[in-house]
Parts: sequence; structure tokens; C-alpha cells
Amino acid sequence: MPHRRAAARIRALIGLLFALSLPVASAATFSVSPTRVELDAGHRAAILTFSNSGDQPLRMQVRPMHWSTAADGQWQLTPSDDLVVTPELLEVAPGHSVQLRVGSLLDAGASEISYRLLIDELPNLTEDKSAQKPEIKVLTQVSLPVFVEPAQVMRAPVLNSASVEHGELTVGIGNNGTQRMDPQSVKVTVTDPAGHVLEQHDQVANYVLPGSVWFLHMKLPANVCPHVASVSITWSGIANASPTHTITTGAEACEGKSSP
Repeated sequence: MPHRRAAARIRALIGLLFALSLPVASAATFSVSPTRVELDAGHRAAILTFSNSGDQPLRMQVRPMHWSTAADGQWQLTPSDDLVVTPELLEVAPGHSVQLRVGSLLDAGASEISYRLLIDELPNLTEDKSAQKPEIKVLTQVSLPVFVEPAQVMRAPVLNSASVEHGELTVGIGNNGTQRMDPQSVKVTVTDPAGHVLEQHDQVANYVLPGSVWFLHMKLPANVCPHVASVSITWSGIANASPTHTITTGAEACEGKSSP
């Protein structure tokens, strides 16, 4: 039995080494414009242009997905029929472009509805595989956001939570508005109990969808961590958007992670 396990490990290692030795075919060379779609009552449809600048035909499948955020801040994508996508299969000849039409029949609601178009590159059916050398083909997947805007637009960032563990500050950024918070640089300010600024850094915040929470993580210097009492975050372009939250710390909040 030990000899069989050893032989199996050797075969797996040989297979891995063989795969690593194969040349990797570069991913498809194409561009898409625009890279984000915003639909509303006055613009229920949009056109995306896909251009193939490579030397091989390009085939792609388009899948509309509803986009939401789980309680832990992770994105969730589920298949959706809310969007009308034509065509669902794109074929682009080298040096040419094709258009993809995206539309929605939904009326504007109280909150923005978010989707993503998953565009998967498909294998090229015209390639002569018998004449090719062995290689690993890397297929491309593109994810494009699509938003159906609300009847009334309001952005209202809030800080739902703030804590320090193992010297790392974690801030839960919520969105109480009706429209998403776009990815952008935000200013994070950490203060002590007297209100003195201990640290101030620019951090990149991701999308925060309406009614959801995204978590920002920032490592605190060892000489700053024991003195933190509150954190505030400032968004550019949003008036009076500098919410503050007290920081909850535990007995080992500023200690590093112990080795296993």
C-alpha cells in the first residue's frame, strides 16, 4: 500500500511538471466599450462594442447575473432573466467589432438594482488541433457591471462597525442610500480618546451596493494601535460624508497572530 501511494504521488508530480513545461497560449486580445452600463427610465437599453485585435476568431458567451452582497461583504452572483441580452453568443472575426445590446424592462424602484454580465471566452472551433503543439489555453472571463438606477438617487455612506484584531483595523462600510457607492479613494482617519489624529491614510474602497456592507482592512502601526479610539472615513464628491465610529478593541487587539 505505501508503494502504491508513493507511485501515485510520483505520477501526480510528473503530470504537474509536464503541465508546467507546456507553453501557455496568451488570452484573447479584445476590448469592450463601455465597461459599465447604467439604465434608467429614459435609457432602457445600451450598446456594448467588442473589438477583436488578435489574429484568431473570438467566440464569447454572455450570461446576465443578479449581483448582491452577502453579510460578510462577499459578492454573490445568481443567474437572472431581468436583463435582455442580444446576442448571447458573440463571434468576432480578427480585426472586426460586434455589438452587444443590453436592456431592461424593469421600472425604476426605490433602490438601484445591480447586475453583472459574465462574458466567457469559448474555445476556437476553427483551430486545427492536429497541427498544434501541446499547450495550455488560457480562456478569458470578463465581468461588467450593469445598474438599473432608482427613481430618486441618494448616496448615504455609514460606518456600521469598527474593530481591531491582531493589529488590523476592520471597518464595516454600509450604504443607506438608494444608489451604489462607486470604487474610489477614501481618507481614513484614526484618532485617540482626546480626538488627536494618530493615522491618516488614503485607502481604496470597493463598490458598496444599496443596503449592503463592504469591509475595509488596514494594518495599524504597533505604536499607534493601543491608543486608537475612533475612526472616520471621508468620501470625495459627497457632501457631509465623513461618518465616525468608535473602535472596539479586545485584550489581544494589538498583538500579532500566534504561530500554529
